[in-house]
Amino acid sequence: MARNTFYSKLLTTIKEKYASIDELKSLTGFIGILILAAVVTPQFYLPQNITMLLGQVSVIAIAALGEAFVILSGSIDLSVGSTIGLANVVAAILIAQYNFSPYMALFSVMTIGGIIGLTNGIFVTRLRIPSFVVTLGTLTIVRGIAYIISGGLNIPVYNEEFLGLNEVFYGVPIIFWIYLIALVVLTIFFEKTRLGLYVRATGSNELAVRNLGVDNSGVKNLAFVFSGVCSAIAGYVLGVRLGAGYPHSGLGYELDVIAAVVVGGVALTGGTGSLIATAIGAFIMTSILNIMVLAGIGGFMQYVVRGIILLVAALAMRRAGVFVK
Repeated sequence: MARNTFYSKLLTTIKEKYASIDELKSLTGFIGILILAAVVTPQFYLPQNITMLLGQVSVIAIAALGEAFVILSGSIDLSVGSTIGLANVVAAILIAQYNFSPYMALFSVMTIGGIIGLTNGIFVTRLRIPSFVVTLGTLTIVRGIAYIISGGLNIPVYNEEFLGLNEVFYGVPIIFWIYLIALVVLTIFFEKTRLGLYVRATGSNELAVRNLGVDNSGVKNLAFVFSGVCSAIAGYVLGVRLGAGYPHSGLGYELDVIAAVVVGGVALTGGTGSLIATAIGAFIMTSILNIMVLAGIGGFMQYVVRGIILLVAALAMRRAGVFVK
């Protein structure tokens, strides 16, 4: 009897610890995807496919870092896909037509992304318009600007230094190494600084944070700026992978980015989650898409599957008491 009680308490403790660590839950899901890949599409593990997968995940994962900050602060950014597309087009134009260096082009698109994010933040915090409505509007505006400045045409880039970022270093694309460094730095920043604490606190209880003297409007503005900058970097990286600027690039990416954040365990109501779990969520989403392509599943069905994944993740969070709206 005593032994049964001991094992029961041990099992309960393990379950509680497991439920309290977002990264473990996300990692369990990722391991399940890897097992599924081994059964359904063994070619998933071919070296060339892994290299391609790491390049693909870099775009979604970089944008998801910024989106995670916004969602953790209690808002949402639907304009990430359009910002990716605009950054992709602007970088291509600056490098191919105005002879900008790749680094100056990167700085330029990051500035543009920051301006888009700040605009979103001001409308949300100063004008008190819901972030869903604001970013739905900027989604359309920014996409339209991408089409206007490109004339709806693709813009090829032949700059070797720019395209060289897609080269492989120790079996891993350089752009993925860049993402890994950014993830480590931002995770330390998020976990160890007051701003990271304020972001989560604002998402958990905005009124209480304001009563403590914290400028939660400033926190939200910074979160939106960060999301815009990350989306711009993601668009730049996408241009490196494609070797060109496409005005329709990033179309629908907001679904993948938000799904990566939610699958990673970040609560859509804000305040709960981590950047490491978000990174795992990005790997889960990209791996699922890759498996579907390898299995010959059509693009239309892929949209259906992506939507189902988002709904299942939201349902799981609701059962866990994380997603309450």
